Amino acid sequence: MVITSGVRRAAPYRSLTALRLAASILCLAMPLAGRMAYAQTVKSEYPESKIILYNFQNTGKAAEFGYYSYIIPDSISTELKRSKKYDIRSFPVTIEYVDSKAPEDVRANAVRLLAERGKEFGADFVITGSYQVENRRISIKTQVFDVHNGKIRDISETSEELGAMLLIIIDSLTEKIDTELRKGAADRLAAKAASPYIPFYRALCGWSLGATIGTVQMLGPWGDIYEDRYKSASLYVRYDPAESGLAKGTPILRNMAFSLQYDYLTADNSDKDEPAQSIFTMRSFSLSGLYLYRIESFFALAAGAGAGLAVSLVEIPGPDIGGPSEILDSRRTYDPSIQLSAGALFLFSRVELGAGIEWHHIFFKDRGMDFTRLYFSLGYRL
Repeated sequence: MVITSGVRRAAPYRSLTALRLAASILCLAMPLAGRMAYAQTVKSEYPESKIILYNFQNTGKAAEFGYYSYIIPDSISTELKRSKKYDIRSFPVTIEYVDSKAPEDVRANAVRLLAERGKEFGADFVITGSYQVENRRISIKTQVFDVHNGKIRDISETSEELGAMLLIIIDSLTEKIDTELRKGAADRLAAKAASPYIPFYRALCGWSLGATIGTVQMLGPWGDIYEDRYKSASLYVRYDPAESGLAKGTPILRNMAFSLQYDYLTADNSDKDEPAQSIFTMRSFSLSGLYLYRIESFFALAAGAGAGLAVSLVEIPGPDIGGPSEILDSRRTYDPSIQLSAGALFLFSRVELGAGIEWHHIFFKDRGMDFTRLYFSLGYRL
């Protein structure tokens, strides 16, 4: 513990400088982290593809066969999942099927819509389709949209009769879809291999950068001194092994993430009727582990625990007479800290949104400090 006595000018708010310093440290840490991520070996021939599958559109007049709208895509999804190469998410809504012979402007609008849906959910492919039943004969048309190159591949099958033959047609259709998906994945893999930036791209997979703002409430004896709610700010860099492919086959790591975080907090009791005011400033660095309960590809519940080092400064300012107050005394300490957190994480393409609550404890030598923080975070996934 270092105690500094003397007279100097107060500077209670240095958040901008602190955040810039933290950003510089995180940037310096990225190359080392990138090399660690690049050390992994890609085991599968094709990368796992994320697919969005919509219900098929009934273009016929036989409304009694409307249930095929979800039976056909559900059967396709079940068969494709057997290969374990695809992460498939089904939507119980239909998108209008646009035939290849449709006018150019209509087809362009369809491509734009499919591209928006694919990018919104971070998908590689979007599968849509239609079917028509007439005289006990069903015709199924399917489109596989490649989000990366904007190309649509049309696939169709026709059954001579309904019933058991329908399953054979769906199996044949699924095989053709799987072939097109493999072609698209192979093309994407070849394009990446030909790029001189592929080592850099692989190194960044799974990493995200972001900032957090929150409202802090002091607890216990410290809450008696600093009664108000105070704002705090943070910077973080997070690594998700599952997104990088490093832990897809490891059950525990597959649902884990690791975060390095810098926190800044300042509080004062200037609104209290006390003869001497005090200013508390904290800067901390912490490393946390997060368990992610992935409900959907774009939504997860998170629970975490971490530990780090807190640098705390308490300042006693003098009377405020005709200008900035003079610091009469100050005390700086370096103490270990721990934290627990619970919240939710949303992913929209590469944008991360988070919200939740944290509990922090700083192990001061005389009396520990507890506080909670309600936070909102915004990040970008590299």
